Amino acid sequence: MAPRKKKQELNNMDAEVKESKENVSLSKVKKSLDEKINSIVEKNGTCKVAIYAHPSPDPDAIGSQMSLSWLLKKSYDNIVVDCFYDGFISHPQNQRMVNLLDPDLKEVSDYNEVYDICIAVDTIPIHSVCPENTNFDLVIDHHKEAPNGNFKGFYLNLKAGSCCATIYQLINYYGSKFEEDNDNDAKIATALLVGIITDTEYKTSDDTTDFEHVAYAELFPFRNSSLLKQITKYKQPREWVQARACVAQAAHDRIKDGILIHGIGFISSNNRDLIAAVADEMLSWEGVETSVAFAVVDGDRIEASIRSSNAALAVPNLCKDLGTQVGGEGGGKLGKGSFRYNLDSFKIQNGEDEDLKNKLWEFIECKEFKRILKNIRGEN
Repeated sequence: MAPRKKKQELNNMDAEVKESKENVSLSKVKKSLDEKINSIVEKNGTCKVAIYAHPSPDPDAIGSQMSLSWLLKKSYDNIVVDCFYDGFISHPQNQRMVNLLDPDLKEVSDYNEVYDICIAVDTIPIHSVCPENTNFDLVIDHHKEAPNGNFKGFYLNLKAGSCCATIYQLINYYGSKFEEDNDNDAKIATALLVGIITDTEYKTSDDTTDFEHVAYAELFPFRNSSLLKQITKYKQPREWVQARACVAQAAHDRIKDGILIHGIGFISSNNRDLIAAVADEMLSWEGVETSVAFAVVDGDRIEASIRSSNAALAVPNLCKDLGTQVGGEGGGKLGKGSFRYNLDSFKIQNGEDEDLKNKLWEFIECKEFKRILKNIRGEN
């Protein structure tokens, strides 16, 4: 047999094995949900499902919640599904998505019912927004970090580049179809597309998979083109433009060995997404391979975003280390991530003396800069 033909046959066999494993995972999820939901409906007359994501949900999380809720309502009778979030939806793109696509998200603080089934999407239980002691029946994610040993439910991770593409695989496995000229179906298709676009940078990121390519191609005809354009081509607030201009003036000369770290200062939760926007902006600059932006949010915590085109830098592990070193948390995916931790005794109170506040920021900025740089260089 010719070497090229043999190699092609081996590749085909690998693809068949991979597809078989994926179908087994999807089959287990459907079987588990079928049994639980039907049993609960038979016993109680209705089944209540809660879907959670991570704090301050991004388009991939929102799209995953919307589409999974749509799938469950389409597949089962006598089912109620509520989607919960916590934190601020402050990014202008995320705000447009919520305003235009009507995801019907509820604040977790309004949680006042008992749910029969609890599901986490685009995150794992330890990072999800949920009432204390929530037992999850299903987790659907695409990040590397898996649920810890206390998790007893089913974990679906197809190693896709986005959670939305993973949910779309489940939709296909259920055999659910999108209808033409159906406004709600168009919004769900659009939400899935936005999640895929934003999490894979228009399918250009290195962790983009065939799941994204297939989902995008099949969902595209059902999109609401006007809404998709409005969400993906969002307008930036004036304060964001001003802040990024200040970053360009203050930080451009600080690039060292391809690394650029910038402290933004004190910001409110309403503007926390500016941190990621600044990190994205700096990574686009000539000579920058790894960018880090951090700020004091609401006076009581540090939040940071990291972006890197350096394939040798494991950003999710770096973010996790930077968070857990100081009692916080962190994580991410290929080339991007974030971490956060509480300031505790260094918390800034309302009405704090401005001079003291400036001195405290100088201390935090210097300390955090050195700590981040040491971790990136592996000097710890």
